[in-house]
Amino acid sequence: MDTASGTLSYGSDGALEGRRVGFHFRIRFWVALVFFLLVVLGISIVKLPYFAFRPGSVNALTERVLVTVGERFDPAGEIFFTTVRQDSHVNGWEYLRAQFSDDIVLYGEDDVLGTRSRDENRALNFQLMQVSKSTAVAVALRHLGVDPYRATGVGMSGVEGPAEGLLTTEDVVVAVDGFPVATAEDLVSEIRSRVPGQIVDLDVESLDGLFRRSVEVTLGGRSEDSDVPFLGVMVQTRWEDVTDLPVDVRIETGNVGGNSAGLALTLAVLDLITPGEMTGGFNIATTGTINLDGTVGSIGGVVQKTITAREAEIDVFLVPKSEYDLAKKYGGDLRIEPVATLEDALSLLAQLGGNALDLNLPEPN
Repeated sequence: MDTASGTLSYGSDGALEGRRVGFHFRIRFWVALVFFLLVVLGISIVKLPYFAFRPGSVNALTERVLVTVGERFDPAGEIFFTTVRQDSHVNGWEYLRAQFSDDIVLYGEDDVLGTRSRDENRALNFQLMQVSKSTAVAVALRHLGVDPYRATGVGMSGVEGPAEGLLTTEDVVVAVDGFPVATAEDLVSEIRSRVPGQIVDLDVESLDGLFRRSVEVTLGGRSEDSDVPFLGVMVQTRWEDVTDLPVDVRIETGNVGGNSAGLALTLAVLDLITPGEMTGGFNIATTGTINLDGTVGSIGGVVQKTITAREAEIDVFLVPKSEYDLAKKYGGDLRIEPVATLEDALSLLAQLGGNALDLNLPEPN
């Protein structure tokens, strides 16, 4: 009985100990599982201070450019602009994925936003697109010999020295001693043709052109060279829209922001308002800003845009010359061409068989 009892006692203690071990194991397992799930949940929902730039889309412009005045010529080829998908809500998984993917680039919030809020940054990007569209239309029309803006006088962003107290930043100079001045260059030329101490008679009007007066200013001499006449104004040309254009367009870009579609917009406008096949029938994707002088500027996200164009099976991808090497690295079999100006882009399209070097508005009926 004692032996049996001892055996029974031993067996009971072992079973109890086993149950305790099993219980502790289950507790540790559930604690570990809960901890793991909390970590996974945290990685999934906690927003990190980064913006992720990913490949976006290629967007055809034929249906986005509306010819509101003049004839429209729909081409066989197409001009596309490329975008980057900008994700402003980066969690832990996306952060980890970016470490192992060339397609995704992370930028710190401060690098992207600066002192702006996210809403302010979004508004800025839309404003940049609006400016880019206006600039693209102006560049296209000027290339065809039509200027949508007219210089109408010289405004001032600052007044000092001889002109202080006589002129203000609300004034526009339209003549010097009876000689009309339409641009800042005109005014500078007139002043430099005079000498320090000479009195000049300026015809001045208000910004809106409603009020006009005459102002006499005695020219000073520059501090660095007293023989050079000095009026004391920081000049900027006043431009006004021309309302009787033979052709005009409107561009609809939806919710796309930024200014990197400038070159594409310019080419699309040229293609649609001139007869002929500018692209030679090819599908051309581009990225790059456009300046009023026709120069093409660099952009962000060229890697992601190159990947986007490559996967869209575009015939040719035009990129700013300064970013060609980086784009080429990710282009695969995609034909990539560097351009520094609008003229570079048109020359390339001419090589493809298009009439890009012979673009003209149709003769008026």
